[in-house]
Amino acid sequence: MTDDGRHRAQYPRRMAAVVALAGSVVLLVALNLGMGAFAVPAGEVAGAVARRFGFEWFSTPGPGVESVVWTLRVPRALLAVTVGGGLAAAGAALQGTFRNPLADPHLLGIGPGAAIGASIGAVTGGQVAAVVAGAAAGVLVALLLRYLASRVVGEPTRFILMGVAVGASLTAWLGFIVFAADRSTVPPVEFWILGSLSAATWRVLWITLALVAVGVAAITALGRAVDLLALGDSQATHLGLNVRRTVLLLLCAVGLVTGATVGAVGVVGFVGLVVPNALRNLVGPSSRVLVPASALGGAAMLLLADLVARTALAPTEIAVGLLTALVGGPFLMYQLSRARFA
Repeated sequence: MTDDGRHRAQYPRRMAAVVALAGSVVLLVALNLGMGAFAVPAGEVAGAVARRFGFEWFSTPGPGVESVVWTLRVPRALLAVTVGGGLAAAGAALQGTFRNPLADPHLLGIGPGAAIGASIGAVTGGQVAAVVAGAAAGVLVALLLRYLASRVVGEPTRFILMGVAVGASLTAWLGFIVFAADRSTVPPVEFWILGSLSAATWRVLWITLALVAVGVAAITALGRAVDLLALGDSQATHLGLNVRRTVLLLLCAVGLVTGATVGAVGVVGFVGLVVPNALRNLVGPSSRVLVPASALGGAAMLLLADLVARTALAPTEIAVGLLTALVGGPFLMYQLSRARFA
């Protein structure tokens, strides 16, 4: 069978996977709106949301339900979709760009670097400023990553270890900044290192969504370029791709996405590592399919993690980053055990 014939034969399976992922996101959003320390029946959840859109004739929710659902849970669920989707799309782009299945925006140090910028933004202007400053810092660290990558071409293990070392150093500086700052204006260090969606508000959601949407749109638009990069820099150049400019654009987009998410919820690790690798065999390696599928998968993963974080030990809330690490750590060890490095 030719490559085109094989692609056409696999198309229904890939589209079915994407539809299933989209359905799981919708289902998990609904569960997140209804479940928690204060359980809300599905009918009252629907009523609280419908009345916000002017459907006054819809069922009337009980006392306090509309405030809980619309003010607390809707922005939190949508922020989980935004953050999870953005991180997974960024991970897919990094893995394609560097031809390395272990590439992850937090594992390579972009997340911790963005957290430094975000914490400084929180000191000077609050949580919204933290999102913007985190996005800017994420772009700068991503460009530093490009410099490191140029020094270790053909040595994936060294590249990953250098990224981990950079991330560890930046995390230490983050701790110094947070401990030296006014605790009333800056979230605690646990927020930045382990991540949490508990501070979600509509203002934070909108600015994060805008920045992540720009970054993910750029990554998606460069999908064909990522596929060419997967062939190797020489082959991509031979096919007419400006490799240097393309990699810089991709890393800026990844840094923008990662930094914005860190500013909003702190560092939530392993989403960008686990989801693209888990979906690659299912939807294929082409970034034009893998990136949107990963965005849906990342949204589903973080929605599920946040649901467990809020309900497992209610009313105590678990840091969502602990749950993603619980899955991501063993996954990373598995990937390391089966990888063949140069």
